[in-house]
Amino acid sequence: MCTYNLLMPPVPADRITLPPAGEIAERLMAPSGPAAQAPSGIRMAAVLLLLFDLDGEPHTILTRRADHLSHHPGQVSLPGGRFETADGDLATTALRETHEEIGIAPESVRIVRQLGSVHTRVSSFLVTPFVGVAAGPIEPVPCDREIARVMQVSIADILAADARLPRFPTLATLRYPLDNEDVWGATARILSDFTRVLRRVLATP
Repeated sequence: MCTYNLLMPPVPADRITLPPAGEIAERLMAPSGPAAQAPSGIRMAAVLLLLFDLDGEPHTILTRRADHLSHHPGQVSLPGGRFETADGDLATTALRETHEEIGIAPESVRIVRQLGSVHTRVSSFLVTPFVGVAAGPIEPVPCDREIARVMQVSIADILAADARLPRFPTLATLRYPLDNEDVWGATARILSDFTRVLRRVLATP
């Protein structure tokens, strides 16, 4: 596992005001197409970037993985995991793993968009992120065997942290200081892609 001793900048106080999670989801809605399939011979995984409202603001969930796990122990990630043949497609993987890790029922989530896949450098998975929106308030119940901490992070804080990144971040500088955690690696790359898409659909600088 790579670690870096960097001084993480604070999230700026001038946070942007965003529409509710449901409106963001509608703007993010991509044209429907065939469900994503896992190519033969490639280790595939899927994660869920879940949109929901908390205290009048759109949020998402990040988790800190338990220290004893074989893949990415102690790191902050989006809920999700390895594709299984019984899933049929990667969107189902993201929903199933989210249910197993933090207790959010698949039927309470509507998938609205698939983001670009990223390759994990250490465990060598190709991870496909999906954006979904919760049908109502959520109550995460973490699986103690896998999840050390659940973080309910506002989208405004993610955008504010993204705005502080270098224009062309490197592997070492693509990092999000969120909720007293250092978010880096594949999760940071997914958040970077998400903020780029979100700014475009919301016409936000």
